[in-house]
Amino acid sequence: MRRILFISVLTLLCALPGFAQDSKVDVFAGYSFLHTSPGSGLPSANASGWEAALNYNLKSWLGVKGDIDGHYCCDASLHNFLFGPQINLGHGKVSPYVHGLLGVSHGSASGVSDDAFAFAFGGGLDVKATDRIAVRIGQFDYLGTRFAGYTQNNFRYSAGLVFRFK
Repeated sequence: MRRILFISVLTLLCALPGFAQDSKVDVFAGYSFLHTSPGSGLPSANASGWEAALNYNLKSWLGVKGDIDGHYCCDASLHNFLFGPQINLGHGKVSPYVHGLLGVSHGSASGVSDDAFAFAFGGGLDVKATDRIAVRIGQFDYLGTRFAGYTQNNFRYSAGLVFRFK
């Protein structure tokens, strides 16, 4: 599954032609850390993984974002597929943003898997490296999921590279 997602992201990067300072499409790929609070008396845990996102800017201040991630710890994994608006709060050397995303979470542990409603609210900060590339210093999200009738209150941190396309 990881190889398929990696190949898909690389294909997407190669398929989008052109770059611009004010981008129409931003593609993010990077590391992600997840602190889970599963609820129902279970202990919290930390997981590492990856995150990829595509943001299509409808206006200079408003984009539509698709965000996927995968986190892994021991025999458990969690994948989130989220979509929603992103508000860009600035352009230039430093570009902060906020977003609100909704979607589906797929979790599995010890051979058992389930799907649940998921949402993320947060934002981040990108720092321009070149006209084509920015470094996502940090994206901080409250990530909520609802498995087995309990709400999980999770924290997600991501960092990596943003590729900007015209």
